[in-house]
Amino acid sequence: MNTTIKSLIKIIIVLLLSGSMLMIPFEEMGVPINVIQARVIALFIFAALMWILEPIPIWTTSVLVITLTVMGMSNQSLNFLQVQRYDAGAVKAIIADAYGPGADARTVEATQDAVLADLKKQTSLSSGYVRNTINTAILKPVVANKADDAQKTALLAASARLYDGELSRKIDELKLVSVTKQRSVFATFADPIIILFLGGFFLADAATKYRLDINLARVLLKPFGTNPKFVLLGLMSVTAIFSMFMSNTATAAMMLALLTPVLALFKPEDRGRAAFALCIPVGANVGGIGTPIGTPPNAIALKAMQDMGLDVSFGKWMAFGIPFVIIMLLVGWFILIKMFPISQPSLDLSKELKGKFLKTPKAIVVYATFIITILMWIIPKEYHGLDANSVAIIPIAVFSVTGVISKKDLKSMSWDVLWLVAGGFALGVALSETNLAKDMISAIPFGEWNSTVLLIGASCICLFMATFMSHTATAALLVPILAGVAGAMLATGSMDNPGAVALLVTVAFASSLGMALPISTPPNAMAYATGLVEQKGMAISGTILCILGLVITIVMMTLLGSAGFFG
Repeated sequence: MNTTIKSLIKIIIVLLLSGSMLMIPFEEMGVPINVIQARVIALFIFAALMWILEPIPIWTTSVLVITLTVMGMSNQSLNFLQVQRYDAGAVKAIIADAYGPGADARTVEATQDAVLADLKKQTSLSSGYVRNTINTAILKPVVANKADDAQKTALLAASARLYDGELSRKIDELKLVSVTKQRSVFATFADPIIILFLGGFFLADAATKYRLDINLARVLLKPFGTNPKFVLLGLMSVTAIFSMFMSNTATAAMMLALLTPVLALFKPEDRGRAAFALCIPVGANVGGIGTPIGTPPNAIALKAMQDMGLDVSFGKWMAFGIPFVIIMLLVGWFILIKMFPISQPSLDLSKELKGKFLKTPKAIVVYATFIITILMWIIPKEYHGLDANSVAIIPIAVFSVTGVISKKDLKSMSWDVLWLVAGGFALGVALSETNLAKDMISAIPFGEWNSTVLLIGASCICLFMATFMSHTATAALLVPILAGVAGAMLATGSMDNPGAVALLVTVAFASSLGMALPISTPPNAMAYATGLVEQKGMAISGTILCILGLVITIVMMTLLGSAGFFG
């Protein structure tokens, strides 16, 4: 069976499995999933299977995800795919009932037209928004002082009816369908993370072009000797240290640039090349867990705990975060050297990575820009005002203006990786803006679980979501919900402070541990772009590592809580 037929069979299987989701009568089964959300589920399954089976290049799957989201789930969908997003007749009836009998027909009709026009323009609808829209339209004459005392009394009474009694119930029972914004989907192509990627590409290409990568590799890896296994550990450790204080993506971009000359020393058939390519995303993903500023999920969880009055300082986080990183680096190192045996007998970088730092004007521009960019990534934003994404524009601008990166260099960059990442972002947009992710999480009865079951269940759900969604988006979605659940359980005595801390920290860790696929994290995508890593190898090693990491996290949090570490 040739490759083309195998790919066609895979595509047919994917289409049948994802398409079957559109045939399930969710609403008739009592499951509150509307037509658009069913399409998002189908798209989610389609993307996941296509990314896993890879019948076509994964970046083209991302393009399909963006295309299908715009055409079938956005406010600019094809006409025959658009759905009724709310019951216009029911909304009109609510407005008429709010005014009551005897109201001026033209006033009622004008309010109805204004409300329906507003709702038509909105992509995200909720009962609260509908109520506020109707209320604003009714009270418009009052706010503008264009109503006499009698009219004001009547309009205020109409407004009150929207928030109490039968009308309030009818508004809450309205079936509302949210769609994605076309602008939000297309914006994934220019997401700040995309610019961060591009800045990393510029740094990596400039470093290679002017031999900065070879020289830095020689200096940084010299303490780890010549044994390839320890050189591998050295790369992971250096990556993790940088990742604790700067963007995981920027760290991965920089370290992959340093890795290029190391990989050139391996024979093509040596499986150890994959281990070296994978060690960078593992170090970057795990290293960010070590400090509250290492990755956004940590900061989200820390803020939630501080808002709840839980005692977790920056130093206390590092006290358990850094040991966890060290353990995970050793576990990841062991997995990589077992899965991808290294045949290369020795890596004497002092001999192989020869040369001196170039002193040409353009080389000096590269050195200075490299140092400034890294320092601005490491130094907290409060000191210079730019986040990591904005800092990434500096090397793009400098290297373009000075001619360090030429038109030819620009064409050779891994643009397919940017499209791959944009597709993952678009899937996250679809899950978020259609309210599917929120509705599914809200439907899970977290409050009915005991603290241990809640900890395990929430972390597993988080890990699964983070594998396919942005880690930051996963944490931003789950942490507020679980913080509310933890707060309620603290109030009833079914959970203590250490349990609440363990829950939120575990969710933050689980968000960063989702790294089984190329689309799971930007560092994964960058490593995959080297062409040295098969998706199957990444999936197996990443799955083992994230499951072990989750088990270690839960055990560690339980032991620390029992020992009174969190008070």
